[in-house]
Amino acid sequence: MDGMTVQDLTGYLIEHGDKLKAQLVAGIYQPKPVKRVEIPKPNGGMRKLGIPTVTDRTVQQMVAQVLGPIYERRFSDNSYGFRPKRSAHDAIQRCIDLYDQGYHCVVDFDPKAYFDTVNHDMLMKFLKYEITDEWTLRLIRKFLTSGVMNGQMFERSEQGTPQGGPISPLLANVYLHELDKELTRRGHEFVRYADDCNIFVKSRRAGERVLRSISTFLEKKLKLTVNQEKSRVVAATRMEFLGFSL
Repeated sequence: MDGMTVQDLTGYLIEHGDKLKAQLVAGIYQPKPVKRVEIPKPNGGMRKLGIPTVTDRTVQQMVAQVLGPIYERRFSDNSYGFRPKRSAHDAIQRCIDLYDQGYHCVVDFDPKAYFDTVNHDMLMKFLKYEITDEWTLRLIRKFLTSGVMNGQMFERSEQGTPQGGPISPLLANVYLHELDKELTRRGHEFVRYADDCNIFVKSRRAGERVLRSISTFLEKKLKLTVNQEKSRVVAATRMEFLGFSL
């Protein structure tokens, strides 16, 4: 790690900014491994974060600021997480609206360890649908594969987009945008907040059918594993979504 704080960044860029820019332009910039940090989840267990160095965070933020508006024009209206002018409250309100329209059953499915299992090759494929600049694509690939420092141990990062970096939320949404497109193509009503997705249906029988087919799509087309213990069909009044209940 670089040992730098955010307060040190301005002085660092004044002294080293030209060198950093030259490395980026030449394509020889190499991000450092992210630092593994674990924080408790509200419902138990630990959430793994990958914290980039201050310099890498700055570069990631620049890339995210350029790519974010491009993808905002394409992302689904049913996606609420990590997006400007959208909130968990908006997602809950949409759930209420769907319930009022007669969608009283919910398919609640959970991709197992989503952020840690994103397939890099698939993600790069999806990015290429909108990004043609090879320099940008190579830089993103470098961030994905920079590795993890877990204490004093270096771990290779062969999959996943670690939570904790400025670009990670955008990449997570790019990946699951393929799910959004599939759900829309099938005519489903759904609300997604990051990897937390609920599909609204009008009967339990329809819900069971949707759960089976979408689980197959996730595993075969997105190479994600569905958490069978947490994925289920429930009455909308019994669902809990983003800490709220209808």
